[in-house]
Amino acid sequence: MKNITPNTSQLRMLATMKGQQWAIRPDAVQEFALSALELAENASLLDNPDFHTQRLPMGIDADGIAHIQIRGALLNKVGQIYERNGLATAYSTVIRETEAAVAEEAKGILYYVDSPGGTVAGVVEAGQAILNARIPTAAFCYGLSCSAAYWLTSGTGMIVAAPSAQVGNIGAILSWADCDAFWEGMGVKFKALVSEGADLKATFHLEPDATQIEFLQEGIDEAGRLFREHVAAGRSAAAGDVLNDEVWRAGWYSGERAESLGLVDFIGGPHIAIQGLLGQIKKTA
Repeated sequence: MKNITPNTSQLRMLATMKGQQWAIRPDAVQEFALSALELAENASLLDNPDFHTQRLPMGIDADGIAHIQIRGALLNKVGQIYERNGLATAYSTVIRETEAAVAEEAKGILYYVDSPGGTVAGVVEAGQAILNARIPTAAFCYGLSCSAAYWLTSGTGMIVAAPSAQVGNIGAILSWADCDAFWEGMGVKFKALVSEGADLKATFHLEPDATQIEFLQEGIDEAGRLFREHVAAGRSAAAGDVLNDEVWRAGWYSGERAESLGLVDFIGGPHIAIQGLLGQIKKTA
């Protein structure tokens, strides 16, 4: 990817990606940010299908199966251009299309997943929407189903992964840039005043102190706990008590390894997911 010099508005966008809780593969935050900048830098590419695999909206096939794509970074709020060009999917889109599939009387839903994960904000609601579908669901993971993407995937009734797909990365992360040395070299030192007793208010306005880091750690631990509980409940409902404790280390796994750890039910192509979903539909008919 070429070097890009971001403008002020783009720098603000990049800054918002730091300092918030993520459930995403560690390398993916920067990758998404750079892709978003490149897209903004090259306006002529925005709607050119030769440069992007565009995300298709939910559709229902002749068998009554709704097909929903979960692609790119998962975000609580996202510009439509990033979603349309496959760089990101809004949690609200997952919720809206899931609810639409049920309202349009789809017999089942198949989610196609290729995502490194996304923000913690929004994932609980999207995951609950999948659980609340009340019709058979399945996921086909053909690239990545990591972190927040696996949070969503684990709520389906069956998970099929391509042999080279990578799944897992169960955990939450919070990162920020310590720029003190940089600003000191520029002769700049930041200061802040906060109202009495509001000792957490300056978090990220200044480099966090020990008390603030303890507060941030508590938040990340809580997000990780909710993630683990959601995955354990979803996989238990789908396949029984099959998860190996290895998965809680937040690694990501492919093929037989992912299957042996209980992260997926089958290794194969989308036809296996469709056949399994049709079987679920037949049982509930």
